[in-house]
Amino acid sequence: MGGPSGSLLAALRRLVPSAVRQRYALKFGIVLLVLGLSIGGIGFVATGAITDSVAESALEEQRDAAVREASSFDDWNERNENFVVASAGAPVVESGSEEEIGEYLGDVYYDLPDERMHALYVDAETGEILAGADYDAETLSDLEFPNADALADDLSEHEVRRTEPYAMPDALGLSAEEHPVVSYYVGVGGEDGADRALVYTFALSERLVDYTGGDTVVTILDDEGRIVADDRQLGYGEDEANASFGREYADHERFLELARSDGPGATTVEERPSGALAEPPYEFVPDGYVVGYHTTDEGWAVLVHTSEADAFGFVHTVNRFGYLLTAVGVALIGVFGVAVGRTTATSIRALSSRATAIRDGEYDVDLETGRTDEIGDLYRAIDDMRDSLVAQLEESERARERAEEARDRADEAREEAETATKRAREARREAQERTERLERTAADYCEVMGACADGDLTRRLEPDPESEPMAEIATTFNAMVADLERTVATIATFAGEVAETGDDVRGECVALEETGDEVTDSIREIATVAERQNDRMAAMSTEIQETSATVEEIASTANSVAETSRQAARRAEDGMDAAEDVVDEMAAIEARSEAALEEIRDLEEAVDRIDEIVGTVTEIADQTSILALNASIEAAHAGDGSGNADGSGFATVAEEVKGLAAETKTAAGEIEELIGTVQRRTDATVGEMEAMRERVADGSETIDRSVAAFREIETDVRRADDGVQDIDEATDAIADSAAELVSMADEVTDLSDTTASEAEAILESATEQTEATASVSESVTALHRRADRLEELLAEFTTDAAGLEEADAALEDDDDGRQPPALESE
Repeated sequence: MGGPSGSLLAALRRLVPSAVRQRYALKFGIVLLVLGLSIGGIGFVATGAITDSVAESALEEQRDAAVREASSFDDWNERNENFVVASAGAPVVESGSEEEIGEYLGDVYYDLPDERMHALYVDAETGEILAGADYDAETLSDLEFPNADALADDLSEHEVRRTEPYAMPDALGLSAEEHPVVSYYVGVGGEDGADRALVYTFALSERLVDYTGGDTVVTILDDEGRIVADDRQLGYGEDEANASFGREYADHERFLELARSDGPGATTVEERPSGALAEPPYEFVPDGYVVGYHTTDEGWAVLVHTSEADAFGFVHTVNRFGYLLTAVGVALIGVFGVAVGRTTATSIRALSSRATAIRDGEYDVDLETGRTDEIGDLYRAIDDMRDSLVAQLEESERARERAEEARDRADEAREEAETATKRAREARREAQERTERLERTAADYCEVMGACADGDLTRRLEPDPESEPMAEIATTFNAMVADLERTVATIATFAGEVAETGDDVRGECVALEETGDEVTDSIREIATVAERQNDRMAAMSTEIQETSATVEEIASTANSVAETSRQAARRAEDGMDAAEDVVDEMAAIEARSEAALEEIRDLEEAVDRIDEIVGTVTEIADQTSILALNASIEAAHAGDGSGNADGSGFATVAEEVKGLAAETKTAAGEIEELIGTVQRRTDATVGEMEAMRERVADGSETIDRSVAAFREIETDVRRADDGVQDIDEATDAIADSAAELVSMADEVTDLSDTTASEAEAILESATEQTEATASVSESVTALHRRADRLEELLAEFTTDAAGLEEADAALEDDDDGRQPPALESE
């Protein structure tokens, strides 16, 4: 062995006397001695460690006993408080009826644990016992209740209070003169509003009854170091003179401090206990003992005492057994070591001589042995080694020949490896080309999708025949863009039709305004003629009154009046015809307005269909995002399985597709906002069209009234004409009865006044109709502007109108009248 370790072993060998180095038996004996001493030392140390561990376990067990007892006392205390709380919340207690409360306490009292003493309903101010169970006193003071006079000052209706432990006298004195107890109380209301309290009392001496046994004593100390509970009934189970309740615990300051500052824990006391523990009822007087300590929730100290004999008895047993076992083990090692070493040394010397002979070339040495242990295995191994020496010489030659053959095979394997390397490089190159093609395809898709997002809906994606996912993306996107292009073109065409319809309606409104102006002029002329007729009739009346003899002049005047009446009748007929034409025009306007309103409603339905298509586009964008995520996963798989180049390229394509999906989704959102704007404007246009239709209806009613007025004018004028004819025929009679002629002239004058008044009314109606027509014209103009704005918005999209018409015609032939694809995309 070389190196520093070999030098160290050589130095150690030189330190060992040659007499020892040359004798195996001596070396074996020395090793056995060292081994025995080592095992003995380890045994003694291990026994000490086990003893310490078992002692620590005993202390932990004592500590756990203190923890259990403290927890048990806390549970007992909490259970008693719960009894009080449950009773205080009973409806009968809240009622304040002393009789009912007494019956209730009598019922629940016997359901309480055995350590119950009494359940009372008391007056908190006076301490008087009003009702209860198992009591024979009149006040709490009779029961030695602590601070009974100040009970009301410490009373609470929301929190249960507990007294300090106290000795309650037993009036009967059958079992004991007094009982160590603790009381729990809580405030309750009364009938007269005075403070009342429930008081439950439990015996401390009955709480725990010698559950430990043997040389173990449990005590509970209050804040002043007095014993208030234990596991021996506080001595009341035997001779009451030995009662330990309230007895001061010796050295209580030390244990109270340990329990409050270091608890839970345990400690050993190497002396006899004194004071309360040494006296009855405990009589605990071992030479040494172990104390486990802990505190309750109220701060009282729980002490569990056990004698060292009980606590550490197993520790002492383990200690003695460990030392004895170690000594026996060392002795056995010595005895068996000597026996085994002697036999082994003899066998090794014989084997050494035979091995020396084999070394010298004597291969026929007898190596047979009856041993079946390692020495026998060594004999057989040397025998096998001897047999294999010759075989190895023969095998060496054959191995040389096999080495030559192996070298030839290695050359062939190297050539195959070079060929595999070339194929791997070719595969890597093909993967790189495939990745580059995908990147180019993705770039083309990105450019086309960007153009479509900018408004050019004539662009299409070219499906990649070598990539099924990319081809599916292209096909889906092309179908979506085609539907969107067809829908936009349909809306554009419809917007143009709305604009043309608005132009027609506006032109008809202008014509209607012109007709209204003509009617107004005719009415003004009728009014002028009527006034002129009125003036002439007045002049005629004056002339008749002045010169009743001028018959010829009267006849002439009568003829003139007749002609004027006929002209008025003709003009009245013309005005009535014009008014009827206005009515017809107004009906036509109303019909066109209704048609325009229907067209706008169709536009709303088309916009709703576009909104559904945009939803489909958004879903496609989401599916594209999912496809991008799948592509990223495939890229990760490709990167792990076939190289970083292919995986990173596919990941780049996935990122590009994901970006295009996001842009498509954004463009769909913008289209949706645009559709919202169109819908709002369309709704406003529908409102205005409805208002226009109402005003046209009002104008029609006004014109109808004008026609009726014209008819009345015509009737009156014809009547006037008839009167004038009568005047002409009665020219001869005028001379005989001038007074009668004057009267007739007055009637004609009144009729002319009526004609003038009617003409004024008709003029006002015509003016209102003209204003209504102007309002309709303004509404139509506003509709035209909105249609122009819709066309401007749709002009941002580029579509192939001719291609769409051919596609629509083909679809109509195939579908036989079904809806266009743009409206079937849902």
